[in-house]
Amino acid sequence: MPYSYTIIEEGKNFFATADDKERFYVGTRTQYEGLIGLFNLTSKLPNLDFDAANFRDKFEFWADFIEPTAYCEGRNFLTLNTYDTAAFTFGFGQFAAHVPNGDFVCYFRNLLTFNDAGDYFPELTLRDGRIHAAALPVGESELENDKSTKALIAYLNPTLHAVEHEEVLAAAKFIHWTHASVDARNAQVSQMIETYRGFMEAAMKKVDMDHRPATHCCVMADILHHGRGGKKTWSKIKAALANADPFSALIAIGNPKWAERTAKLRRHIEANPEFAGKHWSNAKRDFV
Repeated sequence: MPYSYTIIEEGKNFFATADDKERFYVGTRTQYEGLIGLFNLTSKLPNLDFDAANFRDKFEFWADFIEPTAYCEGRNFLTLNTYDTAAFTFGFGQFAAHVPNGDFVCYFRNLLTFNDAGDYFPELTLRDGRIHAAALPVGESELENDKSTKALIAYLNPTLHAVEHEEVLAAAKFIHWTHASVDARNAQVSQMIETYRGFMEAAMKKVDMDHRPATHCCVMADILHHGRGGKKTWSKIKAALANADPFSALIAIGNPKWAERTAKLRRHIEANPEFAGKHWSNAKRDFV
């Protein structure tokens, strides 16, 4: 049975209830470079942080490999941003809806295969592996494809000039589902690992990866996830790997603008003993 949501606005803060039960925090209105949307304050969210130790049995070292980025992105499974050009990002890895076939789209497709998907998004369905809106007057409508997520973004966040009801409602559904369901949280972890596996596969085509220390690989993956390398990302990575201290050179990519993030990334990589001795194997396409 689909949940019935009520949205509550109090000043800049938005809350919701599902079936008129206990209300929960969704987000706070903010403005960024002329754009308006939501973000959520960690202090107002349930303490629902990604911790690699909780997922190591299932995902082995990959749970640790994604954790430094998780720290940089806030760690909370309920993290939300709708105020920038990505239009809608969600989760501890800040999956972004503006990228066709990207992490958010793949994660959302996976969620829609769950038995309880109709409780949260009854108006959406999967058809030929694509997200469709099934309740429009004109019939079933594809919301994303290989070229665009424009229609999906319009569903999640109609404009970047105000906080709309549809935007708060979509955010409330993701937050409610993720808070209630271990499977929904596991979906975030699985997607983050799948994304980072993809980064390693891409790196093998660009640079010498065999026996590359996991510390180097983690920084490279974070650069690709965050996008701070710009248009010359691989040129910068290649130059860093040729440096006498490749790890520090990789960390420096994107500085000084991203110095706070890269310092945090370094700190959490160096603090995790699981990285010690791990390196990439081209033959196994995994860490050994």
